[in-house]
Amino acid sequence: MPQIGFDYLRQFEVTDSSLVLRRYMSHWKFSQTVESGTLYFAAAFSFLDELEGHHTKLDNDLSDAQLALWGLDSKARAVASESRAIVAAHNQKAVVISCWTGGIRESLRMWSEYAQGAEAVAIETTVGDLRRALGSDFLIVSVRYLDFLKQSIPKEHSLQPFFFKRRCYDWEQEVRVIAEMEVGKRIESPRLVPIDLQSALRGIVISPFASADYFHTVASLLEAQSLSLPVYDSMLRSDVL
Repeated sequence: MPQIGFDYLRQFEVTDSSLVLRRYMSHWKFSQTVESGTLYFAAAFSFLDELEGHHTKLDNDLSDAQLALWGLDSKARAVASESRAIVAAHNQKAVVISCWTGGIRESLRMWSEYAQGAEAVAIETTVGDLRRALGSDFLIVSVRYLDFLKQSIPKEHSLQPFFFKRRCYDWEQEVRVIAEMEVGKRIESPRLVPIDLQSALRGIVISPFASADYFHTVASLLEAQSLSLPVYDSMLRSDVL
């Protein structure tokens, strides 16, 4: 069933069902996805961005100023600031995310930084196909990139900070699938979501850095799992040869 407050958050979801999504991954991650028939959602605390799920500096400065207007001294305001950080750290451990890149064009930088080697793929889908495959327990949101010194994040729901990142990450053009931890699972645990890959995916893109033989490795892996998905070379292959 949908998580608490998801009805309110639906207004922030991607509305273009035809938007192309790619998830760049190593061969090991791809083989795990295909063989398990699941989509991996990482707990947000595991991401490299230490401000993942946090409000901006402007948000914190405004909160501190409001408390000062209410007459709280510096010690009380420091306790409030620490409490906000504790809540953000908890939310990092309780929220799980699957990261995708939106748009028709491939990204050479995504291949270089996220594929983790020459033998790699990008699984390809659309927002509509992924939404149908996952169901209503998940939010599909385009990340907005902010100046954390000058801009603010809405505070109507605890998941909203996960809709935003600093501008230094805007090259990722990220679209996130966001959910909460499975009930009964230990906090910080990743979530493996069963999914019909045949209907969820529209194709597999081979890394532009891969050898010619790797195409057959990918095709054989799909065939072993009775998946008839198209496999094709990266549009950037000629740029790296």
